[in-house]
Amino acid sequence: MTMANFNPKNDIFTNWNKDIYIATKQKEVDIDDYGNEIVKYNEPFYFGKVNYQPLTTKQLEAYIKQYGETNANIVSCLIDYNDKDTFRQFDLAYLYGSTPENENQYGDNANYIVRAFKPQNTKIMVILEEMIKEE
Repeated sequence: MTMANFNPKNDIFTNWNKDIYIATKQKEVDIDDYGNEIVKYNEPFYFGKVNYQPLTTKQLEAYIKQYGETNANIVSCLIDYNDKDTFRQFDLAYLYGSTPENENQYGDNANYIVRAFKPQNTKIMVILEEMIKEE
């Protein structure tokens, strides 16, 4: 068998860049009848294709030291420094095929939240944590 015959369906190159949508958090919050804050989000937009990947063991250890133990999936990606004002920490993201289509409220279909937004030299490291939603 030669390498030319090896054509996996999910190889690293076809799964490299994946769609991501972002719903930015509004600065104002509403208060319900019981005094609880209700966070509202702006209309989601298509950010583009990004190479987001699950954290490695060492990265996950560092994440847990910073943010505490979690059973959610954590992914990270690097975005261009030119996009530094596009979104920020606590905004919502739609990853792994999730889209904002047919939402009752902005953010309903989002499945990740931006936990860290760390500018580097020429890139920005973004860490996203899966949101565990109750059915």
